[in-house]
Amino acid sequence: MTNARTFSLLTLATVLSGWLAGAALERSAVGMPVWRTLGVESWAHFSQGAVFGTGLMIESVIGVAAAALMFVAAVSVTLDRSSDRATPISLIIAIVFALLGLMLTAKAVSLLQLLAASQPAADLQPIFNDYLIWGVDFRAAADAVAFVAVVWALLSLRVAAAPEKSAAAETTPARGENVASAAPLDARVSLSDER
Repeated sequence: MTNARTFSLLTLATVLSGWLAGAALERSAVGMPVWRTLGVESWAHFSQGAVFGTGLMIESVIGVAAAALMFVAAVSVTLDRSSDRATPISLIIAIVFALLGLMLTAKAVSLLQLLAASQPAADLQPIFNDYLIWGVDFRAAADAVAFVAVVWALLSLRVAAAPEKSAAAETTPARGENVASAAPLDARVSLSDER
């Protein structure tokens, strides 16, 4: 049976991964269309504050924490002596896409660092286009896949642990239960015949 430590690690990784995926999808579906309308100069002024502020730093820290929790959970599943299951493929997928999301976050930071306060719109447009592709759309896709995969891993480990619990409950007599009543019917009949 998979132990409680693994479930705790995966649950926390799911929460952090869900936060990242939600923020990335909101940015892709809501934020960037607004910036297209407002223009690249407005986006550049806002993004300069984001790159030197706390926005991307918080996302980076949460991304690292989520990936680390997924990795530790995979190690926990592998080393769990009470389980003969291997690390679920869904957890491996989650780790790969969480790391991909971190690499795309680093790419987004490097693109935002190219912004200068006095650049003309013609120079800002290619940076905006690259950021839209690498820092928004691809990153949102990677974070979403990581979230779905870690939820899948959590559910698959939970479902796999449930039959083991029910099988253990069926073989162990309940506290205070008469052992004779737990014996098969044929054994009880033979005991009454001997009397």
